[in-house]
Amino acid sequence: MARIRDSYIYKKNRKKTNITPIIIGAVILVVLIFGAVLLFRDKGEDNPLSPDDIIDIDSTAVTDQETDLSSGQVEAKIRDNAINYAYYYNGEIVYSTTSGGTNYRKLKIYSSETQSSTEIPVKCLYNNINNIVMNDRYIAFTDSSTLGGGRICAIDRSTGDQIIIKDYAYAMPKLKLIGNVLAFMQQAGSETDRLYLVDLTTGEAIANKVFEGSAMVGGGVSAFGEGIIYSVLYNEGETFSSRVVVLNVIDGTETVYEFDRYVYEPMICGNYIVFLSSASGVADDIYLSEAGGAPKLLVSDVTNMIAGDGFIAYTKDGGIHAYVLSSGKFYRLNTPVSSGLLSSVNGREVCWYDVTDYDDVNSIKYMILDWEK
Repeated sequence: MARIRDSYIYKKNRKKTNITPIIIGAVILVVLIFGAVLLFRDKGEDNPLSPDDIIDIDSTAVTDQETDLSSGQVEAKIRDNAINYAYYYNGEIVYSTTSGGTNYRKLKIYSSETQSSTEIPVKCLYNNINNIVMNDRYIAFTDSSTLGGGRICAIDRSTGDQIIIKDYAYAMPKLKLIGNVLAFMQQAGSETDRLYLVDLTTGEAIANKVFEGSAMVGGGVSAFGEGIIYSVLYNEGETFSSRVVVLNVIDGTETVYEFDRYVYEPMICGNYIVFLSSASGVADDIYLSEAGGAPKLLVSDVTNMIAGDGFIAYTKDGGIHAYVLSSGKFYRLNTPVSSGLLSSVNGREVCWYDVTDYDDVNSIKYMILDWEK
């Protein structure tokens, strides 16, 4: 750290100097500065910042003081030294781990009740079990090659049967479960994306949408209730924009929104559409659109974001934070002296990696978020 030195240097001047005007000027300057401090302090007290002051997209985000809920965090007593794609659901954490090497080919479930892990038999064709999601009946994941490509698989939790859904050759798809339906967006070529919905009970796979040419999907598919939401990036001349599509997987109805800006990884949270975007081109700012209206900036410079039941969880500067939509209040979930990385959100269940100690980055913590206590 650079030192500040010789900030004030006093040297006697050989010539005699009248310092009275200097002293008077200094006194006046101090009075003016002191008055200005009081003025701005009083204005700040009279008009405190409020979460209700979420502002237009061309401005800087406003956040209120946070309430610390970190006393409610719980550490998972997972004994594996390496944990990959931890996903918390209904008191269980599913993850992949190694057998001492560098490949994550073992699938395990940790029970918060028994504080122990059980291995689930999986037949891996490639190197790593990635992108894991789970519900009461299924566990879905990608069996991924370190050289690129892989296959999409699922495990029937009631029988232990492994379902091979399909291969992929390009980027690893992001998987979402809606009951018995697995939704994902697959890159099918250098200029082609396909949206798939797969009924895991019948194995029926349907390519609902094909996106070609300049249209690209930003951030994969997000699930909510009986629907999915995704964004399609397209260009009009030299301007890039996004079209947000909400699809009901039961009846096939669609609702389309145009936000006139780049939209990455949109999600549904109650009556809001939340997504990542940024004027700088890096999708690291959280925006809210109420009932499809004009989006407004909520938080800047986040690492990631996931929508839960009535709230948004996100990572910012090593903190795991939550914003509750109904109250406009902010909360911190990990301690201020720790550093975390958000991993998954389901309902009010929030799970994250504790990365405070980089020699033990796979410590998992979680919380059932209750802001009403």
